[in-house]
Amino acid sequence: MRAVSATLSHPIATVIAMGRPKVYDDPRVATAIRLPASHHEELQCAATIRDVSVNFLVTRAVAEFLAQLSLPNAGLPPEVRQRDR
Repeated sequence: MRAVSATLSHPIATVIAMGRPKVYDDPRVATAIRLPASHHEELQCAATIRDVSVNFLVTRAVAEFLAQLSLPNAGLPPEVRQRDR
């Protein structure tokens, strides 16, 4: 890709690579989820404030949720936790 100036007849620079470097080891899978519009707006706002992507926030949230699931009774409503004792 070449950056071209409107006033110069030659390219300003040649861009070899774009975007951020990949910083993960696991292969990635594209998926789609349905969210209420209000959740999506909140995610976009939170991502903008933190200067990260919505994908980053969702991936981080899912990882934390899955870590909680590995704990006994984590993620269960209090009434179910009481019953399992």
